[in-house]
Amino acid sequence: MLTWGDVRRWDPAAIGQVADALTDGCTRIIAANDDVEAMARFTGWTGDAAIAATTRGESLTSTLEGLVAQASAVRRGAHEVQIALDRIVAFVRETDELAHRNGLAIGTGGEITPAGVPSHDQPRVMAELADRVEQGLRRATDVDADFAEILRRALRGEITEQGGGTLAQAADAGAAQSGLSIIGPPENGTPGDNKAWWASLSDTAKVALLQGNPGLVGNLDGIPATDRDAANRAVLAREIARLQGDPKLKGLEAIQQRLDRSEPQAFLLGLDTGGDGKAIVSAGNPDTAVNVATYVPGTGSELSKIGGDLNRSDKMWAAATTSGSPSTAVITWLGYDAPNEITDAASPEYADGGKAALAQFQDGLRETHQGPPSHNTVMGHSYGTTVVGHAAVDGGLAADELVFVASPGVGAHDVSELRLDGVNQDEIGKHVHATVAEHDMINLANLEIAGYDPILGQDPADADFGGQVFTSAPGTDGWGGYSKEAHSEYWEDNNPSLRNLGLIIAGKPSS
Repeated sequence: MLTWGDVRRWDPAAIGQVADALTDGCTRIIAANDDVEAMARFTGWTGDAAIAATTRGESLTSTLEGLVAQASAVRRGAHEVQIALDRIVAFVRETDELAHRNGLAIGTGGEITPAGVPSHDQPRVMAELADRVEQGLRRATDVDADFAEILRRALRGEITEQGGGTLAQAADAGAAQSGLSIIGPPENGTPGDNKAWWASLSDTAKVALLQGNPGLVGNLDGIPATDRDAANRAVLAREIARLQGDPKLKGLEAIQQRLDRSEPQAFLLGLDTGGDGKAIVSAGNPDTAVNVATYVPGTGSELSKIGGDLNRSDKMWAAATTSGSPSTAVITWLGYDAPNEITDAASPEYADGGKAALAQFQDGLRETHQGPPSHNTVMGHSYGTTVVGHAAVDGGLAADELVFVASPGVGAHDVSELRLDGVNQDEIGKHVHATVAEHDMINLANLEIAGYDPILGQDPADADFGGQVFTSAPGTDGWGGYSKEAHSEYWEDNNPSLRNLGLIIAGKPSS
């Protein structure tokens, strides 16, 4: 039975050395492929001796193919186990450091004892440490069992080259057979279903999926942010190489540049290069942040233009931090097909097409968050507010605040038609916020003509809507008092709307 002391002494590099040695051995044998095949081919020699020699050569070749297949299986398994061990050893180190910071120590058997000046919340930390020790030992036991099974299969000769071929083909076949049998995620599963499926996998199995099928994992709501990020980074690298010359490449490169910056750390939570492209990028880890905001951009948004939206999210992260948020994540959610032109934005069709995906994403944030529930805000800009509104009207959103910036309408006549989980319906108006600049051309879309309501619903910045209206700068003036520029100036450094967005994300009153 594994103990905390055993896992503390684990050396992932040693497993890596096993994988390297097996790689070198297989490479040398495969390099001698012509000589090996010659054992079974004696041109111009006939008779009983020739038959015996050929039979012996074929037997040796078959044996070598089996050995190469088995070695390749163990090599791949060792590589996957090394990565899994790296994750576990880091988890053990973080747990030991948490104990030390709070005047505690974890013994080799997993016992937790005082070892210094106690912290003010030591009882809570002790409970957390006990949970982490149990979780770490369970994960370590799973990985140990996984590698043992791979070794047993190889030793029993169950991993063999199938169908004949070269030694290189034998190596490929062995590597393909080395993976553990992994049942895929539930079809059309909820975020809760996906979370349960992912939790059921061992670390080795997770590593195998993240390496072998990252596209399966990266876009699943209910999977932890760090794992979605690992999967999608692999997909991003592949797509950057594949889409040279494609307009979407500009957006992919903008995402890569954002991931390369460290403050705040970014997480790639979704990526799809089909059509105009979709992407979900978080500034900060939403699974650990106290305050989490999801920003939905509007008309004209697509993968190739995502750089500007990422910059807006970074500005909102900074504004929330300045406003006193202890930890923040602001997510750029380009997870729907946005209207390409203003004329397209007159239809609710795009909002209806994206509302379910937004609602499921928000459900996923609730499922994967660690510790007490985070304070979640969902905000939209322009047509993005229509998507947010339709999602809140249709079935409700897993959020604590809604923010509508420069809205053409949210599919509701007033706040009473909006639903937020955890918010008493009698108090919904306190959790719905809206703003529109005086000179923003979107005001033209909100005009009531001859008694008819605006096409997409009432303006949420209208006092009669029932929400909290916050201040924005008037914006650039233009023909007739309205301009296109004012529609995009809400995130300028000197605009009070940016400060107010930070306050709302931080859970504080806006002005």
